[in-house]
Amino acid sequence: MCDGQVDGSGAAGARPSRRAVLGTAAVAGMAAFGAVGAPGRALAAPAPQGGERTDARTRLVLLGTAGGPVPIAERFGISSAVVVGDRTYLFDAGRGSASQYVRAGLPLKSLKAVFVTHLHADHTADLFNYLMLAQASPDGDALVPPVQVFGPGPAGAMGPPFAGPRPVPDVNPDNPTPGLKDLINGSLDANAYTFNIYGREGATPIHPESILRLTEIDVSRTGADPLKNRAPRIRPFTVFEDDRIRVQATLGAHGLVFPAFGFRCETPDGVITFSGDTAYHENIIELAHGSDVLVHEAVSVDYYKDKNQNAAFIEHLKEAHTDVTQVGDVARLAGAGKLVLSHLGPAKPSMVPDRVWYQGARKSYRGPVVVGNDLVTVPLRGKRG
Repeated sequence: MCDGQVDGSGAAGARPSRRAVLGTAAVAGMAAFGAVGAPGRALAAPAPQGGERTDARTRLVLLGTAGGPVPIAERFGISSAVVVGDRTYLFDAGRGSASQYVRAGLPLKSLKAVFVTHLHADHTADLFNYLMLAQASPDGDALVPPVQVFGPGPAGAMGPPFAGPRPVPDVNPDNPTPGLKDLINGSLDANAYTFNIYGREGATPIHPESILRLTEIDVSRTGADPLKNRAPRIRPFTVFEDDRIRVQATLGAHGLVFPAFGFRCETPDGVITFSGDTAYHENIIELAHGSDVLVHEAVSVDYYKDKNQNAAFIEHLKEAHTDVTQVGDVARLAGAGKLVLSHLGPAKPSMVPDRVWYQGARKSYRGPVVVGNDLVTVPLRGKRG
């Protein structure tokens, strides 16, 4: 298979890698600011296929709603599914995502594509688990290749720490900023024994490298830079499209992380936008313009201030995340029909109760607000509802 790369120049390019786990890009778009128009509208309803119910609705399923990598009992790691008829599209795969996917009653064979906002562990902890654990099943429910995966390429460089000297040396200094391809290839190498034994025992019917088709989203032509300008003002650009959904991306501002994406998912029943991890940014407001549902991260800066966190950490929160009181501004300015708060930090209800999240968002947004909890489903009924 060949490497895939969606870029911002309107073309899908290819480049060699040490092993081909990747496939060609599906659709690319113009990413440079001013190169394309506003985000598109909902797609036309698809024709029924393969016995699919004609009254199928699109729905958002919150698989995990916690921000940050620390395991907690009340919420699993950040992950959401958009279900359109008999197809499922996954946005991020944090801690517990694969188990929550099954708990939500979603068939593994329905998974068609995965979109990774950025490569922080709380968004990728379960990404490889889908490949490692869902190849075969006694009831026949398993991943059906190819499952397309879209996410960041290598950052290329890292900025200085927020305050003071770097406390520890870099891990893997020969490749300190790996991208999506390296993440999956390295995980395959580390788990070769498992796959090889399973193959010999007949437990895995196909080679794991034939299941995923990975595409790194190239932002080199957007004017973005990992050191000087990680989130320039750009227009949304298309990274994927089939006969059910169209997915557009933009750059968010997530501290030192580069690139960090937000995604807009246009479906026959409406539009769902995912902010990804980001500070308040006009790119996200444009991406979410006219969305039926905006799923936006939220932090409570006041909580951490009340706990006397140091100034450097508070500054990090402001540069990398959006305070819950600002999330309402994003939803209002985007004209979003409904706001869903997710990737909550802190995520423990004993620290910040749901009512506090709700009240914070409602300070500047008067539409419906859903405080994200695991396995909550938000339906999109569109014009057919």
